[in-house]
Amino acid sequence: MTSAIDVSAIVIAWNVRDELPACFQSIRDHRGALEVEVIYVDNGSTDGSAELVEADFPEVIVVRRPTNEGLPARNHGLRLARGRHRMFLDSDARLTAGALPAAVALLDRCPNVGLVGPRLVYPDGSLQLSTRRYPPLALPLLRRPPLARFFDDGRTVRHHLMADDPHDRRRRVEYVLGACQIFREEAQRAAGELRRALWFGPDDAQWCFSIRLAGYDVVYLPEAVVVHDYRRSSASRPLSMMALRHLRGHLHFQRVWWRHRRRLMSEGREMDSEASVKGDQC
Repeated sequence: MTSAIDVSAIVIAWNVRDELPACFQSIRDHRGALEVEVIYVDNGSTDGSAELVEADFPEVIVVRRPTNEGLPARNHGLRLARGRHRMFLDSDARLTAGALPAAVALLDRCPNVGLVGPRLVYPDGSLQLSTRRYPPLALPLLRRPPLARFFDDGRTVRHHLMADDPHDRRRRVEYVLGACQIFREEAQRAAGELRRALWFGPDDAQWCFSIRLAGYDVVYLPEAVVVHDYRRSSASRPLSMMALRHLRGHLHFQRVWWRHRRRLMSEGREMDSEASVKGDQC
């Protein structure tokens, strides 16, 4: 039986009270004709975040966790979700008009597509690189001080970030940033849950690769635009606990996916060849 709810939007946050109104208002304003349920997982905030959401957005389902569980807290939202599609949306991200309906229309039209990533832009409207190739083993070192000074704009990092590729056309990609991901319920069931070991790290790659391993495509959809106030907090503080957690997550990710690495990278090259000829033609 088809669910009456089109999308379950899942937002998690910890002590970012000032970010939440714009995020939830964007869902309220830009859901279009879709039936959307919104689930907010509060990661043990002490700044009144949960109280603000309950007062100003009474339609939101609030899940209070006693401690900060990191990004795997999204699992609590997934367990409650009833929509035929689901969306991860970061608290510092905002939907724009037409973005969510466009992503849902693609999922409804293309049963082979498991996850859709929108075009991310910074608050000033400039492009934010959000599509990715398989993460190189040394990536955290190359993108953090002191090596970032020499390598962050180098060939290896630019290839990973797809910096030299067109970002104005739809295509299959290896993975997309987790700031906004819209995926079908069947793909989520096949992929399982987010790994608890990835408290903060390449959870976006992990999620997309799990969906790909289940037989679905990941597609970048540039006509769907989402504003993301991307800070890369762990990169700006390379000796912080957040940076350490990110490094641990990266190493865990590499260990888990090492045996699939050749296959995933080969598929990525096929995607590049396909895109250079015709783009995605679902």
